[in-house]
Amino acid sequence: MLRGSSSVVRIVSVCAAALLVFVVWLSIENSAHTGVGFFYAIPVGLATWWFGGRAGAATALACVGLYALGARIDPVDNFGLALAIRATAFALVVVVVSVLRERLIVLEHSAEELEAIRAALTPSTLPELPGVDAGAAFVASEYGVSGDFYLLTNGPDDSTVAVVGDVVGHGPKAARLATFIRARFAAFAANTSDPAEILTLANAALVERPGRDEELVSAVCLRFQAEDSRLSYAVAGHPLPMHLPSLEELQPEGTTLLLGVSADLPLETADLTLDRSHGVLVYTDGATDVQQGETRLGSDGLSRLLGPLVRLPARVLAQEAHKAVLGWADTPLGDDLCILVLRPKA
Repeated sequence: MLRGSSSVVRIVSVCAAALLVFVVWLSIENSAHTGVGFFYAIPVGLATWWFGGRAGAATALACVGLYALGARIDPVDNFGLALAIRATAFALVVVVVSVLRERLIVLEHSAEELEAIRAALTPSTLPELPGVDAGAAFVASEYGVSGDFYLLTNGPDDSTVAVVGDVVGHGPKAARLATFIRARFAAFAANTSDPAEILTLANAALVERPGRDEELVSAVCLRFQAEDSRLSYAVAGHPLPMHLPSLEELQPEGTTLLLGVSADLPLETADLTLDRSHGVLVYTDGATDVQQGETRLGSDGLSRLLGPLVRLPARVLAQEAHKAVLGWADTPLGDDLCILVLRPKA
């Protein structure tokens, strides 16, 4: 109903604008007619912007008719040439406004698509995880949504599986690749909870992807078993997870390579036991690549910012950590910032 009312108002506005130009035409001296006739471009442009090229063309024809009628009532010199010039001008208005309108529609649809992708890559609501206190924070870069993502789900053996990843690149292409690889992670985590195996399967899916071209992804995969507070993890070319509260980096077993570099990905799963007051924090490089002047925050700077926060509950820690990073930086984010925190429930 509201949309219909809005359309009626716009139609009335177009008609009123055209009639106003016609009335002004008749009310002024013949010498001023040259400029007034071009004001019919206003209702033509409005009709095109609001209703599209066909409506704009119809309005242009109507305005040409009004111009011809006005010229018949109050004749103008060289009527044929004057009419042709104005008709051409109105046609150009329809073409230009139509192009701008279509581009705006495409941009709006792209923005809606990217927002949907962002919601899928970094959901604001986390699932219920038995025995796990979890928190996450995400801030998109100045480019909009890029390629950071996280996955938090229940594994097949009463464990919690978490993945944090980052696609190399920016923009919609990186976001779509992130959607693809996150979906693969979710499928694999439903059947196995071994971090190295999950990363290896994701690497195979990426390498075998049809038409791939330099598609690289960094990722950390973790499995947490609440019953014995056992944390297992594997790293594929990603910034190392931080142990809480010490903020020491958890070293992976063996070598670590980006997903997509090679079909042969030698990864191993590392294990440790978390005390009830301990936890793990995983982040993407958007948290360390922020700048203050010419100074990059880096992992050491991130540790200093996190120091006063390490005892906070997971959800609070994730939110306060991202606020601390944004508060430190004095330039826009050049990359997505993603933080995930896992703790055993007290």
